[in-house]
Amino acid sequence: MADKLFRDPLYNYIAIDRKTDGWLIDLINCPEVQRLRRVHQLGVSNFTYPGADHTRFAHSLGVTHLMQLVHKRLARESAAEKIQRARQALLATALLHDVGHGPFSHLFEPCLGVNHEQWSIAIILDGNSKVNQVLRREDPHLPDHVAALIDSKDTRHPAWQRALMSSQLDVDRMDYLRRDSLFTGAGYGHFDWHRLLNTVQFHDDETDLIWPEKAALAIEEYIFARYYMYQNVYLHKTTRGIEQLLQAMWNRANQLRLDGTNIDANPPLERFWKTEKPEPGTLAIDDYLGIEEFTVLEQIQRWKGHSDKSLADCARRFLDRDGFAMVKPPPPPNKLKVDDFGDWEPELHKLLLGKGFEEPAMYCLADRVTGKYRQPYREEKEVKDQSAVNTIRLIVDGEPVAIGKHLPRLGAVINPPEDRIFYYVPKEIREDAVKLSKRLNESANHSST
Repeated sequence: MADKLFRDPLYNYIAIDRKTDGWLIDLINCPEVQRLRRVHQLGVSNFTYPGADHTRFAHSLGVTHLMQLVHKRLARESAAEKIQRARQALLATALLHDVGHGPFSHLFEPCLGVNHEQWSIAIILDGNSKVNQVLRREDPHLPDHVAALIDSKDTRHPAWQRALMSSQLDVDRMDYLRRDSLFTGAGYGHFDWHRLLNTVQFHDDETDLIWPEKAALAIEEYIFARYYMYQNVYLHKTTRGIEQLLQAMWNRANQLRLDGTNIDANPPLERFWKTEKPEPGTLAIDDYLGIEEFTVLEQIQRWKGHSDKSLADCARRFLDRDGFAMVKPPPPPNKLKVDDFGDWEPELHKLLLGKGFEEPAMYCLADRVTGKYRQPYREEKEVKDQSAVNTIRLIVDGEPVAIGKHLPRLGAVINPPEDRIFYYVPKEIREDAVKLSKRLNESANHSST
């Protein structure tokens, strides 16, 4: 029986053995997994990089492929039955880890107030979902095992299983770095993934994972790939401006709705908003999964003609890619209060009102990015608490050593940078906002002399 083959731009062919892994093909064909074809992997990054139209479905297949390869490697290293027994749960986790993602991936989570990990777990454990039925058909305990590997707080399974899926160096990150780099064309996500997958080995009585010293430079390359992708793709100023615009529009619509204004919500969103606390257990899974990207885009198209001037303007800006421009605020007058920019926001509001923007708060958007979010790698300081889940370690002279200790030059990216706050304003007032920022800065400098 021939393998099921998927043609993939990263790996050329992704093959699934129909005889031994027919269950995995059934899982791929579940509607909850097929829905991931309609979720962009990179949110609205395609507004910046036109080629970034790849989906969570392609990414999930890629992660499954890498899990196949790394499990094969580990099964060669150890003949223990427990290693082979974990294979099914690991492959299912790789395929299903993003099954709870909503529209535009992470971008829409603050708009809807949802957490995709919670929804992934809920979908996997729900007896009515197709993915749950396929998993239970294979093993009644399989849904629980898969959900536990997705839940970052669940430590019931050994570190080596959790680390393969969610850690400082896992197959999820390996796939999305290279895939995002390929589709954006940014070219920063290159590293020797073959070496990482084919040198990893068991550690600590086959409960944990570690790499040999010869893998050190491949790990360094991977960490820097993450650093460059965050700097150039994930936190690109144009993308962040579109994200801020979408969130401001959504917040405006929600406020109007709460004030009793008819916002002409389409049926899936109407059902969502009617639920007081839309989370697993209170909102039906089918209703959550019914909110897709085309649902949101159709809603934004409706708002383009809404009577609320600000909502309609933001809807038009989003659809026309007439986004916001970034402006650096003046330095905080008090260095101990880094979030307090003094007169900056009130003066910016006056500027916006003077230019005809009736809701200035909607057009003066602070984008706070914590240093931790821009940190490509963190490791546990206490040696006794280190595992593959929280620290990348090498075997050096027979002892485990954290990669940050072995390669001190990584300190430049391991140490968390300072939090960053930029503002986004309509493009047409950017020049005036920049002048305002400079004027307030010069005024503060003059007062201090």
